[in-house]
Amino acid sequence: MGGKRNTGELRNCLHCGKQEYIPKYRLETHKFCSRTCAYHWKTANETISKVCLVCSAPFSVINYRSERAKYCSDKCRYESMKGRGRTTYTCHHCSMPFQAPASTNRKYCSMACVGKGRKEDFKPVYSTVRKAMLRRNMVEKCERCGFDEPKQILGIHHKDRNRHNNELSNLEVLCPNCHSMEHMKHVSHGFKE
Repeated sequence: MGGKRNTGELRNCLHCGKQEYIPKYRLETHKFCSRTCAYHWKTANETISKVCLVCSAPFSVINYRSERAKYCSDKCRYESMKGRGRTTYTCHHCSMPFQAPASTNRKYCSMACVGKGRKEDFKPVYSTVRKAMLRRNMVEKCERCGFDEPKQILGIHHKDRNRHNNELSNLEVLCPNCHSMEHMKHVSHGFKE
C-alpha cells in the first residue's frame, strides 16, 4: 500500500480567514473556503466610482466588476450598440418594428409574440396534430354526426389520406364510428367481416 500521498498545504480563506488544507492540484486556484465566502467577498468589497462611456454620468460598481463595467444603465449600453450591426426587423405577430443583432435573424419582438405566433402558425406533425388541436379547442364534436361525449375518443382524419399534409383544410374531427366508416369505404375489396 505504498505510494506517494498528494501533498498540499494550509491556506487561509480571503473572506473569513479560516485555515484549511488544500491539495496540491488546487494550490494555484484556491482563494475561498466556500462559495458563500466567494459571494460575500465579491459583493462586500468596496464600490468604485466610474464614468459612463455614453452619457458621462458617474456611477458606482462593485470592485470585482470594475474592469468590465462601462455603462451606467441598460439604456446607455443599448445606445452604445448603435451602428454595431443592429438590424431593424418587423415582428411576424404584432407587426411592430424592433432591433436585434443581424446575426440572430429574429422573427418576433418578444416571448409573448412567440407564443401567440405559434398558435397562429398551425403546422403540427402527424404525431402531435391531435394534441395541437386539443390545445386550441378545435376538437369539440364529430363533424359528420355531431357526437361529442366523451371528447377524449374523437380522432383526427386526414381527408387526402396523407399523414404529412397537416393543413387545417385537410383535417377533419371524427368519432370512432364515422372514422371507421370513412376508411372502410376505401378498402379495395369492400367491407371485411
